[in-house]
Amino acid sequence: MCARFSLAGPERIAGRYPQFTMPKHWPKRYNVAPTQDVLAARNDQSREIVALRWGLVPFWAKDLSIGQTMINARAETLAEKPAFRSALQQRRCVIFADGFYEWTGPKNKRRPYRFTLEDEAPFTFAGLWERWGPKDAKVDTCTIVTCPPNELLASFHDRMPAILDDAALETWLYGDVAEALGTIIPYDARRMQSVPVTPEMNRTTFDEPSAIEPIAAPISLF
Repeated sequence: MCARFSLAGPERIAGRYPQFTMPKHWPKRYNVAPTQDVLAARNDQSREIVALRWGLVPFWAKDLSIGQTMINARAETLAEKPAFRSALQQRRCVIFADGFYEWTGPKNKRRPYRFTLEDEAPFTFAGLWERWGPKDAKVDTCTIVTCPPNELLASFHDRMPAILDDAALETWLYGDVAEALGTIIPYDARRMQSVPVTPEMNRTTFDEPSAIEPIAAPISLF
């Protein structure tokens, strides 16, 4: 599962992904939460990076609230689930990030960790997007595709967001369905790292630079 992530260096996207056109102004985000806007590129020919609301809302939904339960989509069932089947065929996207968060520890003492690439460069999640609402008030929404965890994530969660390398990014956006699904594999754990971060991350309203700063790992006495 992926319920929080960061894009602390949006200005680095242009250098890392020159094939896409960035918006002129985008704030640094240290703690992106569901229902907030994220930066994404869709599988059209514009190559523009746009804002999508995180939490996919199918076209048939009665209101936006369903999006809060559709922030992630399991890769194994994308072709079967009514909420994702059409989007898999026609509306794939990539979502830009430079880190994501998972929690570990007892239920009443959950501790957040931030996961990044080894060089802390920006990367992309595989995603799906949908357009919902009346003609004069359309809302574009998205979900992050998940897959089984790699060795680094396995002790934290039984899922991880699907991270795409450069070749996989193009295939996910523009390949056929079978080719696209073939790109969804656990990212190489040897190319990733994790660090403990502040418990302030437990609050979705906390969006400060200190969110991404490593802290000392807690010491167990037992």
